Amino acid sequence: MSELAALWRFTRARLAQAIEGLTDAQLNWRMFAGAHSIAEYLYHVAGAELYWAHHLGGWQPADEFEAGVLACTRDSFLNDAPFPLAASLCNTTDVHRALNLSYAQLAPIIDSPTPEQLAKPVRSPIGDPIDGREGLIRVAQHPAYHTGQIWLIRMHPEFPSG
Repeated sequence: MSELAALWRFTRARLAQAIEGLTDAQLNWRMFAGAHSIAEYLYHVAGAELYWAHHLGGWQPADEFEAGVLACTRDSFLNDAPFPLAASLCNTTDVHRALNLSYAQLAPIIDSPTPEQLAKPVRSPIGDPIDGREGLIRVAQHPAYHTGQIWLIRMHPEFPSG
C-alpha cells in the first residue's frame, strides 16, 4: 500500500467515526439557511473520489444516482449550481451507498497507481491543471477536511440529538 493510500484510509476511517450512528434527521440538519448538511458533505467527498476514479481509472457512472454523486464534486460546492441530488436521497442508506461506491472505485488506483496514472494531466475539480499524482494527494486528504466540518456541525448547540 502506498503512503497516499495509508493517508486516505486513515482520513476515511476518521470520517466514518464522525458519522457513525447519525440519523437521517442529523444528516440533513443545517446550521443556517443555505449551509451544507452533513449528507451533502458526504456526497461531495464521494463525488470527489469518483472524479479521480473517472479521470485516472476510466470509471463511468452506471446510472442516474452515480452520475448525481459525481456531480456533487462541484455542484453547490465549487460553483453556484444547486445540489444535484434529490433530498429523498439524503439518507443513511444512500449516503453509505455512495461512500462505499467511491471507496471501491478509488481504492485500486490509490493503492497501486501506475506511472501513467501518476503522470496523466488532469484538470482538478477547482479548475487548475495538475497531474494524477497531485490529484491523488488532494483526494487522500480531502475526507479529513470535511470530517472537521462535520464535527463542528455536530458540536453546534442546536444539533439534533439521536
